[in-house]
Amino acid sequence: MHISQSSKSADTRWYLGVHCRKCKTPILFGLDRSEGQVQSVAPRKLLLTCGQPECRHQADYSESRVDRFQRTPEPGKRS
Repeated sequence: MHISQSSKSADTRWYLGVHCRKCKTPILFGLDRSEGQVQSVAPRKLLLTCGQPECRHQADYSESRVDRFQRTPEPGKRS
């Protein structure tokens, strides 16, 4: 997964997210402060909108599986 970054240093932190039900793109909603070491728990109510301009699907992800995603350096950018 690629998430654009604006800083010059590589951001390799872990984030919590779900996959869009329509286009399957990850939707990130929070920073995983355990860095992938602790089982994630979804908030009670999780209403999210896909960030992909061609999708923008809105849904309730409260019962969805929460996954972890790590940022990867943008191709062609130096860290």
